[in-house]
Amino acid sequence: MRHQPLEGTIQFRGILGETVADLGQRIVGGEWAPGSTIPREADLVESLGVSRSVIREAIRILGAKGLVRSRTSDGTRVLPHDHWRLLDPDVIGWRIRAGDRATLLLELLRVRSVIEPGVVWEATRSASPAARERIRAAWAAKVAAFESPDPDLAIRRHVFVETDIEFHRAFLSAVDSPLLDQLFNVVEAALKLLFELQIEARGFDSGMVGLEDGHRLHAAVMEAWERGECAEASAAMRQLLREAVRDAEAAMQRMPGSRSGGSPAGSRLRLSDKAS
Repeated sequence: MRHQPLEGTIQFRGILGETVADLGQRIVGGEWAPGSTIPREADLVESLGVSRSVIREAIRILGAKGLVRSRTSDGTRVLPHDHWRLLDPDVIGWRIRAGDRATLLLELLRVRSVIEPGVVWEATRSASPAARERIRAAWAAKVAAFESPDPDLAIRRHVFVETDIEFHRAFLSAVDSPLLDQLFNVVEAALKLLFELQIEARGFDSGMVGLEDGHRLHAAVMEAWERGECAEASAAMRQLLREAVRDAEAAMQRMPGSRSGGSPAGSRLRLSDKAS
């Protein structure tokens, strides 16, 4: 089945984007294991119904993502996982679709726990006036989304997630580092994945249940930031991320088929005391 490109990730649309998504998903999903060769170009042309030029360009793109290497004498071979560009938003998306959510969420939260407390410290210390206005605007939008009376749960949750993402993006942007800007997809993927797991675990009709503690922790970050307390703001972000890990653990334990205290997903997510 042809996989559609993930929204907001693959910059190549149309047939090329679909082909990249199809092959990338199948590689990340394990259809072709590391070290194995994928089907020959002619076979892919036939099975996917695209031209040779599309296949070649798709393979080139996947090579740039670290998934494959092509050699005339050896065909196109899947590379080991440590070659993959794991922070690439497409690779993150393919891992989510492949069902690798528990491990991926753990990895994303680990990265966030290293990056975001320092980001908040620096944003508290030296954010420009424009950056401060952006943070304040993001927080105001987040509060409005949290308090929204909109009866349409799907719309309300969508707006809530988007405002949460913008809140964290505003802090990262305040540091004014192109390197950090490129890491934002990690934060965005973690936020969306965690919220998705929470909704699945609680049920679609659960509304905004369970989000009060997270909102309170975000408020603590904001209050310390407004006072210019670098250490306090950073510590508040660390606590927020600890709670994110606990939320992930709880969500995975509530998922159908999980075994309390003994599921592989649950054991992989036990970082509550390490996300500091």
